[in-house]
Amino acid sequence: MELNYSLIGLRIKKVRKNKKLTQDKLSELSDISPQHLSQIESGKTKLSLPTLINICNALEITTDKILCDSLPQSEVYLLEDIGRVFSDCNKTELSIMLSQAENLKKALRLQNITRL
Repeated sequence: MELNYSLIGLRIKKVRKNKKLTQDKLSELSDISPQHLSQIESGKTKLSLPTLINICNALEITTDKILCDSLPQSEVYLLEDIGRVFSDCNKTELSIMLSQAENLKKALRLQNITRL
């Protein structure tokens, strides 16, 4: 199994931003350089297990939240994320978002894209 470091980086960045942390602050809390964190978030470099653990501890999350695309139960986390995104939408927003999701699903399947 090969890990998708781009998705790992995107998840770290998403959680960091949701917690309103700068790259400088997270890198300080994680004991890595801001440049290294930037490279991790952009998927340009792999991260070690100790670095992943340090980042997750600093973000106060478990590693499975970051690695969920590589775990068998990843659908659970993705569905939670989808539910959170849709949770505060009104009827019009829900209708538009559902339509866009359906169109995106069709386009992905036409292009035979199964994994990022």
